[in-house]
Amino acid sequence: MQIGIDICRLTDAWTGVGNYIANLLAGLAQVDQDNQYVLYPYFPECFPRRVRDMAQFVPPQANFSLWGTGRPELLVKLLWFKLKLPQRWFLAKPAVTHSTNLAGPRLTHGKLVVTVHDLSFCRQPDWHKAENVAFSLRALGNAVDNADLLIAPSRFTAQELVELYPAAQGRVRVVPEAVLPAYRPAEDPAGVQAVLERHGLERPYLLFVGTLEPRKNLVRLLTAYERLLAGGQEEFDLVLAGGTGWKAGPIEEALSHSPARGRVRRLGYVPGPELPALYQGAWALVYPSLYEGFGLPVLEALACGTPVVTSAAASLPEVGGEAALYVDPEEPEQLLEALERITGEPGLREALATKALAQAGRFSQAAMGRAALAVYQEAAKL
Repeated sequence: MQIGIDICRLTDAWTGVGNYIANLLAGLAQVDQDNQYVLYPYFPECFPRRVRDMAQFVPPQANFSLWGTGRPELLVKLLWFKLKLPQRWFLAKPAVTHSTNLAGPRLTHGKLVVTVHDLSFCRQPDWHKAENVAFSLRALGNAVDNADLLIAPSRFTAQELVELYPAAQGRVRVVPEAVLPAYRPAEDPAGVQAVLERHGLERPYLLFVGTLEPRKNLVRLLTAYERLLAGGQEEFDLVLAGGTGWKAGPIEEALSHSPARGRVRRLGYVPGPELPALYQGAWALVYPSLYEGFGLPVLEALACGTPVVTSAAASLPEVGGEAALYVDPEEPEQLLEALERITGEPGLREALATKALAQAGRFSQAAMGRAALAVYQEAAKL
């Protein structure tokens, strides 16, 4: 069977979707040497700036290939965007096509599987730019109309999808995400220390990883951190690793006026090779997000053996299991109490770290690959 997979988001600065695709490909390569995989560097409504760079992401097995490598890139882009020829003309004709980021084109050949990562643009459109909401709603509507099967990364997202779009009932399958092999307990303390020194991290720190945007709940996190310092626990810095996203104005305002601003370290977007060391060097990950379709930073931290404080909301308890300390993200007192406990309660950090690796082990690349392959096989029989 030939299977087409959209990998166009792999050339972006890697955040959620890029990591999702990388882990999906690695997982499929581990579990399937029989089916043929055609990887699309461009896909309806997505043409990356650096298509030629995609070859580095193709697994080195004979059953994986990059589509369109012999075509002149500028010519394809001209026909794709300027002349607006039907984009499905530029795709192969596999038995199953997997759209990894919500696009749901009407294909003329084979079955369509679409991944829906989260539904925050439906639940809380004020967290996003208006144009992003409009685009996402249109794409999701097309996906529900055209997909033979839909993939969600968590039971929470699967349930939300059916609740908001009843027409999806019976077509949603859960394929949990995974983490790259680099996320593991530190084997080279000197390497970790070198990364920390490069970022000027000299004191113990609490870590947040993610884009600075409204749903990440950073204003409440900053308030809780200020109160932690005011209460006498002054040992820990707060480190924010992530680029600035949409509607970050209130976060920027809170940071600029915070009495703790001298203890808050903003690293901006941190490239993938450095992120494991940041997790490995952290006292704990603090991730009080209001909403996640999955919550990859929680899994990345657990895979590094790093204790986690996160929200008892949305999909996050599915990821953290019994290895995380949970709070109501809208209750500032709970968040403060969690920070006080993780920094001061004897034995708590060690207890959580002990559980972390076992929990992370449930989300392997091979498990992700097997689950995705089962969806492709089911779709092909429809």
